[in-house]
Amino acid sequence: MAILKIDERCRVTIGKKAVARYGKRFWMLDTPDGIVLVPVPKDPIKELEALGKRSGIGRYTMEEVKKIIEAEAKKEALRGLK
Repeated sequence: MAILKIDERCRVTIGKKAVARYGKRFWMLDTPDGIVLVPVPKDPIKELEALGKRSGIGRYTMEEVKKIIEAEAKKEALRGLK
């Protein structure tokens, strides 16, 4: 694990090895526990298509997918109330 510093212009340097491994573009996720950097794929659409195929989501209709998403969103919302 590396300790990163923020410069006076609010930039973070991650180092050459990390750039070589993950690329130069990241999504920053602000979580209750801290910040998470997620590498942006070179082709995000292709990556999402591959993820969908691996997940088996293709076996559901669009209406079934909507119901699954709504159920998960309700669970997540209720989890936040506890």
